[in-house]
Amino acid sequence: MKTKETNQIGLWLNHSQAHFIGYKAESAFFIETIDSTYKSIIREEGEGNDKTRFSPNTERGSNNEKRKHNIVRNELDEYFKILEGKLESYQEILLFGPGTAKEELFNRLSENKIFKGKDIEVKSSDKLTENQMLSYVLDFFKA
Repeated sequence: MKTKETNQIGLWLNHSQAHFIGYKAESAFFIETIDSTYKSIIREEGEGNDKTRFSPNTERGSNNEKRKHNIVRNELDEYFKILEGKLESYQEILLFGPGTAKEELFNRLSENKIFKGKDIEVKSSDKLTENQMLSYVLDFFKA
């Protein structure tokens, strides 16, 4: 994954995509982009609301909402597991981006003993262009 040897990395992420941005010798560079399999809205043909799956009978409930939640959790767990594996070799990690994905990943990293003693920062940012991501990482590690 590393094109240049570095121990500092910025990771812009949301629930659907993650951009790895390395930092070395006062320059930032893209390393890799990973897409998640997570889809925020999943509809199956013929599906109504979460109480009834394929029937207009609103009296009978189902576990469709729980099933959807489990599918989403499993997809996000797999995505975060991949990101954890890619971040293991770095000492200084910057997690940034919109939404809550960065905090969710930070909580997972905090529970993992491999990341004990590593410097992990979490910052909020908007949706950024690639040049803005590079600039954000560059400014963060220069300071």
